[in-house]
Order: sequence, then C-alpha cells, then structure tokens
Amino acid sequence: MNPTLYTLAMVIAERGSDWESWVDQLRREADDVCLIVQQPGETVSELAARVRQRVDALQPYEALGKAVVVSGGRVDQDAVAARSLAIRAIVAPMVRAGHGNVVLASNAKDRFSMMGLASTVASMIRGTGVDIQPAAQLARVA
Repeated sequence: MNPTLYTLAMVIAERGSDWESWVDQLRREADDVCLIVQQPGETVSELAARVRQRVDALQPYEALGKAVVVSGGRVDQDAVAARSLAIRAIVAPMVRAGHGNVVLASNAKDRFSMMGLASTVASMIRGTGVDIQPAAQLARVA
C-alpha cells in the first residue's frame, strides 16, 4: 500500500522579484507552498544552497511536483550559475518521481538568460516526465 503523498510546490524568489502572484497560483495547485526568499545580504549562491537544503529535507510523504524560480533581474555569471544549482536541486526529486513542472519567471532584463536556462535544462531532462519552461511561454492566470 502506498501512502498518500502531500503535494508540495515551491517558489524560489530572488530579491527584487515579483513572486506573490506565483504563490497565489500554486496554492490552487498543491497542498502547500514552500516560499524561499533571498534575504537581505544573502548572495544568490547562498540562496541556492538553502534551496538544496530544503529539497534534501523533503519528507517521505512530500511530493515536490511544481516549482517556480523567480529571478530578480541579474544577468551576471554568478547569478546564472547559482540559478542553475537551484534548478538542479528542485528538478532532481521530480526526475526520480517521473513527473513535475518547473517554471522560470523573469523580468524583461533577464528574460533571455532564463529562456536559455530553461532550454538547457529541458534538453537534459527530456523523457523524464519533468517539464521546464520560461514563464514567457505560459498563459498565466494571476
């Protein structure tokens, strides 16, 4: 007998990002939403490490099925590398489960950077049942 899984969605929000509407949307799609917001003085790399810690702490009854990474507009290499680490952390349990959905949301300044990350990760996880896409490709209901 399989226990009933508690569906968890995650919003990872960099400082300066517009994340509130994503929390509202995911509340309608999951049992609970875990919000991880970049703190004042925290680097994007430290934020990515906190994301990994939270994912590593998932309980056996929790199923991470949806996640949104909301960028704060930075396009430098450190920010892109840290986002990549956070994305890999949240995608890993989804790949193991065989399903999941990740959205990369951005503002106009870093839209192309996020689209590139989405394309790269999508090619790496093709056939796993996990979808990743930039928010620009979604018809989002806020």
